[in-house]
Amino acid sequence: MRRTTRNLLGLAAVTATALAIALPASAASASATAPAAATIAADFEDSWGYNYSKWYDGSRAKARGDVWADEDGRVRVSGRLYDKNSPWYLCGYAQVKFENEDGDEWTRSVQKCGSSGYRSFHYSGHEVDSVQVRVCYWHSEQEKKKYCGRWDYIFEADEDL
Repeated sequence: MRRTTRNLLGLAAVTATALAIALPASAASASATAPAAATIAADFEDSWGYNYSKWYDGSRAKARGDVWADEDGRVRVSGRLYDKNSPWYLCGYAQVKFENEDGDEWTRSVQKCGSSGYRSFHYSGHEVDSVQVRVCYWHSEQEKKKYCGRWDYIFEADEDL
């Protein structure tokens, strides 16, 4: 009985020491991660992409770029659209969709045909809550979008900051 009590007291002392060391360290790491998390939530002013269309016969269009909010409150999106190795009747096609807090949406698009180089684009919107990008192909004979990738959020306004 005496040995069991001594073991339990020793275990309690070791546990208390471990907690005394771990709690300040975890509190410090929690306070260190809080500003980092706030920075990440506010830091959509950065690069986006590559975003891709769906595959078609071994090729797909892609786009990448930057998004930022300027001092006037305007959200700006710039990028490059690439179309590599697609048939002559398919062109790379990117859409940029802006949305405000009322749910109103407006979309801008850019098209790039042919494998050489890229096509630059730059769009902006005022009072924007979110921006999404999607890459597709444009079928020049049927005059419609084909093989679209998914919409991807590249900017969301953070109301808490």
